[in-house]
Amino acid sequence: MIFLRKFYNIFFIILTRLIFLGIFALIAYYIVGIESEKYESNSVVMVKDLSAKPSASALGSMLLGGVGSSEMKDAKLLEVYINSFEMYQKLDREFNLTGYYASKKIDPLQRLYKEHQLIWFTQNSENLLKKYQADLKLIYDEPSATLQILFAHVNATKAKEIVEKIIEYSAQTLNLFEQKNTKIVLKFLEKQEREKYKAFIASLSKLLQYQGKHKTLDPKIDIESKSTILASLEAQLVQKEVDYNSKLQYLNSDSAEMKLMRGNIDYVKKSITKIKRQITGAVGSHKLNVNLSDFRLLESDVEFKKEVYRQVLTKLEETRFTLQQKSKNLIVITPATVAQSYSYPSKIKDIITIYIILFFLSSILKLIITLIREHKD
Repeated sequence: MIFLRKFYNIFFIILTRLIFLGIFALIAYYIVGIESEKYESNSVVMVKDLSAKPSASALGSMLLGGVGSSEMKDAKLLEVYINSFEMYQKLDREFNLTGYYASKKIDPLQRLYKEHQLIWFTQNSENLLKKYQADLKLIYDEPSATLQILFAHVNATKAKEIVEKIIEYSAQTLNLFEQKNTKIVLKFLEKQEREKYKAFIASLSKLLQYQGKHKTLDPKIDIESKSTILASLEAQLVQKEVDYNSKLQYLNSDSAEMKLMRGNIDYVKKSITKIKRQITGAVGSHKLNVNLSDFRLLESDVEFKKEVYRQVLTKLEETRFTLQQKSKNLIVITPATVAQSYSYPSKIKDIITIYIILFFLSSILKLIITLIREHKD
């Protein structure tokens, strides 16, 4: 009985090892002899915004978080676009990627089929995009603000051509993104220009109506002229009072000349009082200081609306100019090259990884069976 048990244990161990070795041999054979060898081509590009204004200092830019922020946003936007189905469709029209992923150039486990029971092997848009994205790598380097574009293909020359086309389509689309955003801003500014123009004309019309109603170009001018007249009258009053007091020393106060002088003095005093009341607003219809305040408010409103309208016009012209130029360029730092050897799969690494996984699985399985047997005993 003990002999049979030992024999059974030895047989089970050998059988388990043979099974795992068989699995390992099949996987290793697939990796070495069947799995598609893909050649990777890569290129390094950088988005340059020609419209960006340089910062006053590098330290100031860092504190404000502006170092490469625009370039980073553009690069990240390009990443999204390059990974998109729209980019895949453009490359598919050029290189027939749909036919490539369904062809015998791709090994059976990575190939797509027009009809297949398993959904992840079916040739549909979702799986085609996944295959494209699996062959594509995008690496953004923040310090240098560069984007590395890599693509793997069974044909090294095709891989290079696809990378070049990705760069070409990306450069075309980069300014399309900018133009779309600029058109939205332009539409908004054109609406603002019409509204601000109407507001400016309305404020100007109010000012003109006020000038017509009060029959004045500027109440300030009226006040200045009346102030000049007031100063002249006050000077005359002083002179007349001096003359009157001088003549009073040797003329009778009831004489015709002295009466005439007193009449002149009284008239000048009344005129001074009247003008002062007009300036200070003590007389009902002659509120020059109130008029001046209202006028200045209207005039300030006109100037404000005018300045707002001017700024909108300036921004509108800048936006129209931006729309006409290509402000963003995709600069190729390192052009795509033809790979001399395949990049994928990494056969030795994959075989070692599979061996380690199978070894641990077999060890775990043996441990489980041993524990079960000991528990039974």
